[in-house]
Amino acid sequence: MAASHQSALVTVTVAILMVMICFCQVSEGADDLISKVCSDAPNPPLCDQLLRPDPRSKGSDLVGLGGIMVEKGQDAVKAAIDAIKSIPPSAETDTCLDFFTDAIDSLNDCKQDLGSHDWDKLQYDAATAIEDVGYCDDIFTDEPGGTVPPVVAEADRRAEEIIYVLLVIEKLSKSPT
Repeated sequence: MAASHQSALVTVTVAILMVMICFCQVSEGADDLISKVCSDAPNPPLCDQLLRPDPRSKGSDLVGLGGIMVEKGQDAVKAAIDAIKSIPPSAETDTCLDFFTDAIDSLNDCKQDLGSHDWDKLQYDAATAIEDVGYCDDIFTDEPGGTVPPVVAEADRRAEEIIYVLLVIEKLSKSPT
């Protein structure tokens, strides 16, 4: 009786250890992928700060991480919209709002591109979203002596850095693992 009880205890202990080892390997694999993605990002600490704590990133592949970054990019563009709305209205702010709306539309397309694994279209749509955000800065600096309001410049820069991670994901999708 004692021998069978001890045998069952050993079996349970081994099973628990195996589950823990598998869990660590899955977590480590996701962490490695996050490290790969973020190391090529324009702002690695920001990328890491956005992906690592997100519970959806655990065990995610490139598509999963891309989906997270699409949402973070949309949030960043919405923050840029809030920044534009915080300064006095003008023709420039109206045009920026149009470009930001276009950027959100392109990010919606990125979500579909990820779902269909259309990596070339993801590259195109992410680049378009980055350009749309960047056009806002250009609008303010087109005139001699023109400057981008700091609150807008910061929001634009952050949105561009976040969206750029989608281009990193697209590049990694085509590289051998």
